[in-house]
Amino acid sequence: MLDPETKRKIRELRIPGMIEAVEMLDADPAFATLSFDERLRIVVDHCHQEMENSQVARLLRNAHLRLPQADVTNIDYDGRPLDRALIAELATTQFVARATDVIIEGFTGTGKSHLACALGKQACKHGLRTLYVRMPDMLAYRAEKLAAGWAEKKVLNKFAAYKVLILDEHLIDKPTTEQMHFLLELTERRYDSSSTIFCSQYPVDEWHRRMGGGAHAESVMDRIVHNAVRIQMGDVNMRQRAKARLDRLESARSLS
Repeated sequence: MLDPETKRKIRELRIPGMIEAVEMLDADPAFATLSFDERLRIVVDHCHQEMENSQVARLLRNAHLRLPQADVTNIDYDGRPLDRALIAELATTQFVARATDVIIEGFTGTGKSHLACALGKQACKHGLRTLYVRMPDMLAYRAEKLAAGWAEKKVLNKFAAYKVLILDEHLIDKPTTEQMHFLLELTERRYDSSSTIFCSQYPVDEWHRRMGGGAHAESVMDRIVHNAVRIQMGDVNMRQRAKARLDRLESARSLS
């Protein structure tokens, strides 16, 4: 049984779950016959798992996922051209190890953000620093910081540092010349070292035109499309489908 002074020292060590693990062993007679090494192994395993859980929780908080409830286990494949095997492979996050980008194309409401956030959650579970951001918000953040006296290099470093960057609503607005320079520099810094998940209403074939053409657009495209997985979301409006399911559920409840 741990005395108060020992508990205080353990708290100062900041080892997550250690006190709980020891108290669990003391409270359960089934553990009484275990050797010291066996009891220590249980405590260490418990603390290690608690530390991993704490790290994942922190990564998820800092990822600012738009849809935190999104998960690879609740993706709806019915009537959609999604490849289960491909999604399962992406869920292993091996694409990040290969510095491969993911391009998710589809109309509004087809579930691009849901899929991207589900993959982002998997990245967090694998210990990868992840960030979700809408492209308009990222560019607005850049403008705000530059106006406050930040060097653009500092802004670039912030977004380049994430192992997985989810850019939602990619190219929903046509970027200015200065913004295109920023996007080129960001793409260059992330190229071959990290992965970006692009969610766009526009097919890749239209990106060059949306970026205004020219050398900057060509350079950005060259760094993305040759090492990227493309996913077509189809034309099923998932928001309408979700609303229809909710309406049916509420109707069933009212009849019961």
